[in-house]
Amino acid sequence: MPRWYMLLARCFGCAVIEDTWHYFLHRLLHHKKIYKYIHKVHHEFQAPFGMEAEYAHPLETLILGTGFFIGILIFCDHVVLLWAWVTVRLIETIDVHSGYDIPLNPLNFIPFYTGARHHDFHHMNFVGNYASTFTWWDRLFGTDSQYVAYTEKMKKLQQLDKKIK
Repeated sequence: MPRWYMLLARCFGCAVIEDTWHYFLHRLLHHKKIYKYIHKVHHEFQAPFGMEAEYAHPLETLILGTGFFIGILIFCDHVVLLWAWVTVRLIETIDVHSGYDIPLNPLNFIPFYTGARHHDFHHMNFVGNYASTFTWWDRLFGTDSQYVAYTEKMKKLQQLDKKIK
């Protein structure tokens, strides 16, 4: 039986690998020549909800789902790791598609965690915010620039609203 810290480290390794795979292939699925044939199915819902996360074209499921298994092939030496990774990934996937930014969500303590707001903007805007778990690829390549501008605008509107009240 692996020690808890090894499970945690390996789940993190799986998450980094899956997130990297997801970012680049998700971004590719948004290419104008591909989008309408495959990824558009997933974007039929502009306001995501938990179970909608799994609503996708079969090719998208194969393409993006492959990233889930790469970490298992590299790190998995015990069935408990498989169970832990499946659990972590499902919780994270449902969380970002929940449509709710839960205030005391323990996932929000993970540095660079995307969360529901980040992914909701992707479903609202259809451009940018391609990462599944972490925000670093979007930040590095500037694919979150519209999201950053939007959040800044919303903060200013909230501050103005507070001054008016």
